[in-house]
Amino acid sequence: MTRLADLRRILHGWIWVGVANLFQIILSVSAIVAAHVVKLKGAFGELGLRAPIGRTVAFSFIAALPMLLAFDVTSSINAKMSLLSVGVGCFVAPFAEEVLFRGYMFGQLYRRARLCFWLSALIPSALFAFGHAYQASGFWELVEIFVVTGLGSLLGCWIYMRWQFNLWTVFGLHCLMNLWWELFGVADTALGGWIANAARLLTIAVAILLTTYRDRFWKPLTSEGNAVDQTTEQSCGRSPGDRKLANSDEPFLIWQRAS
Repeated sequence: MTRLADLRRILHGWIWVGVANLFQIILSVSAIVAAHVVKLKGAFGELGLRAPIGRTVAFSFIAALPMLLAFDVTSSINAKMSLLSVGVGCFVAPFAEEVLFRGYMFGQLYRRARLCFWLSALIPSALFAFGHAYQASGFWELVEIFVVTGLGSLLGCWIYMRWQFNLWTVFGLHCLMNLWWELFGVADTALGGWIANAARLLTIAVAILLTTYRDRFWKPLTSEGNAVDQTTEQSCGRSPGDRKLANSDEPFLIWQRAS
C-alpha cells in the first residue's frame, strides 16, 4: 500500500485525467460498434474521424488566431506548464470530449434518433457543462463555467453539423483554444478577465463566420462529407436513402430533423 501511495504521488494528476479520457474514447467507439454492428473502420466513420483533415487545420488555426494574438501581446509564456499538462489538457482531453459529446452523443441523437438540433445538442451540452463543474470554487464561478462550457458545446455541435459531421473541425478548434490558454497561463494571470473573454468571443465569431461561409473560403464541400456518411450507412446495412442529413448548404439550419 505504501508503494502504491508513492506511485500515485509520482504519477501526476494529468495521468489520471488521461486514463479517464482514454476510457471515454473506448466507450464511445465500443458503443458504436455494438449498436450498429460495424468494425472499427465503420465506427470511426460514424464518429466523423474518417473525414478529411486538411481544411480543418486551416479553419481551426484561423479561428483561434485572435486568442493567440491577444495572449501573445498581453502575457508571457507559462512557466508552470508541463509536457503532461499540454499533452493531456490540450490534445488528449479535447479529443476525448469531442468524441464522446459531439461525435457520439450529439451524432447519435441527431442523426440516428432523429431528434431536432436543439434537443440533440442540449443534452450533451448540459452533460459537458456538468462535467466541468469541479473547476468552480464558488456559486458565481459555477454559473460562469456552466454558461461558457454549455454555449461552447452548443457551438461545437453546430460546427460539427455544418462541416458535414467532420469531428476534426471541432477538435482542432477545441485543441488550439486550450493550447493557447495553457501556453500563456491565462488562468493564473490577470489576463483571465475581460481580455481573455473578449479574445474567446472574437475566436467564436470568426469560427461562426468561417463555418457559415466556408464554401466561399475553401473549395465547396460537395460529397466528401456525404461519402463518409454513405460508407458508414452501407457498413451498417443501410442505404444512404434511408435517412436524410440536415442540408448543410443552408446557413444556420438547425431546426431540421436528420430524417
